[in-house]
Amino acid sequence: MPVVRLQNISKSFNNQQVIDDLSLDVHKGEFLTLLGPSGCGKTTVLRLIAGLETCDSGSVFINGRDQTRLPACDRDVNTVFQSYALFPHMTVFDNIAFGLKLKKIPLRQIRERVKESLALVKLEGLETRSIHRLSGGQQQRVAIARAIVNQPLILLLDEPLSALDYKLRKQMRLDLRQLHRQLGITFVFVTHDQEEALTLSDRVVVMNHGTIQQTGTPKDIYETPVNLFVADFVGESNLFDATVIRTLGTDMEIRIQGISKTVQNRRSFHSGQAVKVLLRPEDMTVARIQGKCPEGSLPGRVKEMIYKGTTVDLIIRLESGQEVFVTEFFNEDEQEIFYDMDEPVCVSWIKGWEVTLANE
Repeated sequence: MPVVRLQNISKSFNNQQVIDDLSLDVHKGEFLTLLGPSGCGKTTVLRLIAGLETCDSGSVFINGRDQTRLPACDRDVNTVFQSYALFPHMTVFDNIAFGLKLKKIPLRQIRERVKESLALVKLEGLETRSIHRLSGGQQQRVAIARAIVNQPLILLLDEPLSALDYKLRKQMRLDLRQLHRQLGITFVFVTHDQEEALTLSDRVVVMNHGTIQQTGTPKDIYETPVNLFVADFVGESNLFDATVIRTLGTDMEIRIQGISKTVQNRRSFHSGQAVKVLLRPEDMTVARIQGKCPEGSLPGRVKEMIYKGTTVDLIIRLESGQEVFVTEFFNEDEQEIFYDMDEPVCVSWIKGWEVTLANE
C-alpha cells in the first residue's frame, strides 16, 4: 500500500487549470522528487498532500485513509518551506519545540527530541541562538529540524535549497540524503533543479502543465526520456532531425545530417517516419580529421573549448550549421583532446548510446 496515493486530482486557480487529472503513488520510505519548470504544478501537488490546498476533484489518500478534506493540522505530514517560515523573535530551541508545545508534550520529552533533531541536522550547541544570528544554511537546518522533531509519516520539502549558494547547496544535498537514510521516513521533494533531482532521489516525477510526463529512477529519466520535453528539460542534450530509412528487427537505418547510421529501434518506428535522435554531450565522440571523416561520422569545426579539469567541453559547428555540445573526459596521457579553434573534426557516437524519439 502506498503511503500517499493521489487519485485523479485536479486543481484550478482563477479558472486556470494547474493540476489536470493527476494520479501518483508515493511509496513508504522513498525519496521522491517532483521536478519541472516554474508553474508546472509541482508545488500545488505538495500543498494538496499537506492539506494546504483542497482538490477541485479527485482524492488524497495518506496511509490508506482518504484525507482529501482533512485539515492540514490533522495530517501526519510536515512541510519545509522555501522561505523556511521561522519565527524571528524565537530562539533555535523555541522554533523547533513550537509544534511539540502545541501538542502539550512534557517538557522533558521536548528537550530530548529537540536535542536529537539538532544532532541530526548538525546544529548541536545552538539552542539559545536567535534566528537572525544564523546563516542561511543554518536557518534551513533549523526549518528541517522543526519539521522532523514531530516525527511525521511524510516530510514535504518545497525547494528548500534554492536560497543557498552553490557550494552550500551541494553540501546540503548530501546532508539530506544522509538524513533520509537515518530517519527512514518518506521524503517528497520539489525542485526545478535537474542536478538536485538526479542526485537526491530514489524516483523522479517530471511534470509539465499540471500533468506527469515521466516517472522513473534518475537513470531512467536521464538515459531513456519518453518524450522531447523530458529529453530537453533534464540535462544537456543534442537533438537531431532524422528519418527512418528501413527497420532491421531491433535495429533501424536512419538518415541524419546527410549520412546513414544504424541505431537501435526501441520504440517500433517504421520506414519513412520522421524522428528525433537525442545524444547527451558525454555520449558523443570527437576525432581529428585525417583526410576525410570515416563513414557514419559528421564533419564539423571546433568553435569553443572549455577546460574543466576532469573534462573538456567542446562546442562544434557541423557542416549543416547545427551546433552540438560534446564532453570529452580528460586523461593526462591523451593530450589530443585539446583542440585549436576552428579545427576540423569528425563527430560520431557508439550505436546504442542514442535515444530515438517520436517527432512531436
